[in-house]
Amino acid sequence: MRRALEILRTFFRIALPYFRSEERWQARVLLAAVIAAEFGVVYALVAFNLWNARFYNAIQDRNWEEFLYSLLLFVGIALWTVAANMAQFFFGQMLILRWRRWLTRRYVTLWMSEGRHYKMRFGHEDVDNAHLRIANDILIFLQKTHDLGYNFLGSLIALFSFAYILWGLSSVAPLVLFGQDYSFPGYLFWIAIAYAGIGTMIAHLVGKPLIQLNFRQQHFEADFRFAIARAYDHTEPVALMRGEETERAVLDQRFTTLVGNWLNLIRRQTMLGGFIQSYGQMSIVFPIIVASPAFFTGAIPLGILMQAALAFQRVDMAFAFFLHTYPRIAEWKASMDRIDQLEQALLAVDAAERGDERIVVREQGHSLHAENLAVRLPNGAVVASLADLKLAPGERALVSGSSGTGKSSLLRAIAGIWPIGVGRVGMPDGGRVLAMPQRVYFPLGTLRAAIAYPTRPEEVSDNDLRAAINAVGLAHLLPRLDDEAEWPVVLSGGEQQRIALARILIRRPDVLLLDDATSNFDEDTAPRLFQLLVDRLPNAIFVTFSRQTTLANLHGHHVKLGANRQAAAGTLAAEPA
Repeated sequence: MRRALEILRTFFRIALPYFRSEERWQARVLLAAVIAAEFGVVYALVAFNLWNARFYNAIQDRNWEEFLYSLLLFVGIALWTVAANMAQFFFGQMLILRWRRWLTRRYVTLWMSEGRHYKMRFGHEDVDNAHLRIANDILIFLQKTHDLGYNFLGSLIALFSFAYILWGLSSVAPLVLFGQDYSFPGYLFWIAIAYAGIGTMIAHLVGKPLIQLNFRQQHFEADFRFAIARAYDHTEPVALMRGEETERAVLDQRFTTLVGNWLNLIRRQTMLGGFIQSYGQMSIVFPIIVASPAFFTGAIPLGILMQAALAFQRVDMAFAFFLHTYPRIAEWKASMDRIDQLEQALLAVDAAERGDERIVVREQGHSLHAENLAVRLPNGAVVASLADLKLAPGERALVSGSSGTGKSSLLRAIAGIWPIGVGRVGMPDGGRVLAMPQRVYFPLGTLRAAIAYPTRPEEVSDNDLRAAINAVGLAHLLPRLDDEAEWPVVLSGGEQQRIALARILIRRPDVLLLDDATSNFDEDTAPRLFQLLVDRLPNAIFVTFSRQTTLANLHGHHVKLGANRQAAAGTLAAEPA
């Protein structure tokens, strides 16, 4: 019972916000329409059950007029059934569409805000492939919720509707065995309940492992898709280094794991499917066997026998809802758990940032002030520290050191995306902060969108865009502004870094954090392009993380990081260059 309540709490935590959102009235109307359509479907089933008695009695009595009238009734019931099912499908799909749109936007916003997509990597390694959980698991969850929801509602309505019919038939169909009447009030109903209960219990025992197997299958499927997409995105270095064999081995290993779990899933589903099929076949004849003694003694006509058998089957199917839908329940539960796990991890990121052991970044004053910073790894080891660095508008600091001394970690901490460590970072009030990573990122779309990033291309005037491109020496790309291509493959490393510098000129930040932003330029080009930034942004605060000593004379402060992790963990202060 506790487990069932926990499942329900998880479901309502994910599902209810949509019905309380700004779209709540559309959502509630669509849900009401789905429920009303399901009532219509069950009403058709009840009408068909009553029709059965009339139709088969007409056949038994050889009543031609009653037979024709029954056929006319059947046409009406059939048309009603078709209309109810069409309405149920249409309103159900519209609900799924709107619900998915809202949930996807909610989780994308939660994930792709305030660096959570990056920060959740720390301490949440079990939350794999967050992007695929949003893209795939939300859809699976909603489809299964709709499917199981209307089937459960239909089963509940059918249970009460046909239980009433079955109870009434029990009073006119005696249970005669060996000349003795063993009937009791509602005996057909209670036999149907017992029959369905035993079947459900066996199905649960057989199918219980499916929940974990489905969870793992979705995990392995996502891992394989990620690996093959990553290999596709890095075709050039793989081809240059002849790394195809290694990549094949990685893909084969992940796919082999996927197939192994898939085989276990197939075996378990085969066992459950075999039982469900056997149960279903038995359910065709079992209700007729139960009611047949009354028919053979002449207590009931053929029509009542068929009506009782059909009502028995409907009660059995309704009460054994979990038996008939166990594989779908397993998929639904697995997808819901993956969504909930993602949400809890994202919320945990915010909770961790409210703790005492963290790096605090906030706006205060007009300068950049980093003090008592200690950047740590998830295991607690300190990778770099900074005692004090204060820069006023127009001042620049160079943070230098060999590879592995913590330069990038310090940049992430000052930028506010590295959550592990202690210390304080003050940023100018209302100032625009722009951090440029060493590896230039290119969004999907045109070259214009790539150069404007992270600003939307429609927010950048054509004159500003062209001026920035000309300033960094990329005038030859002007004719291709509206072309779409794989720009990380098309452009050289130097061209990519020039585009990064163009982004800075377009964005015009108040605080600029650069991570080896000129590493692909020679000793003459790097200072010249850096001086261009200084001239265009005279009041900006620069913090440059670089191994290049050629930029030292362009900075008024210099922070030297140690040559190893032990030294990097020491106290470092800014000193004049």
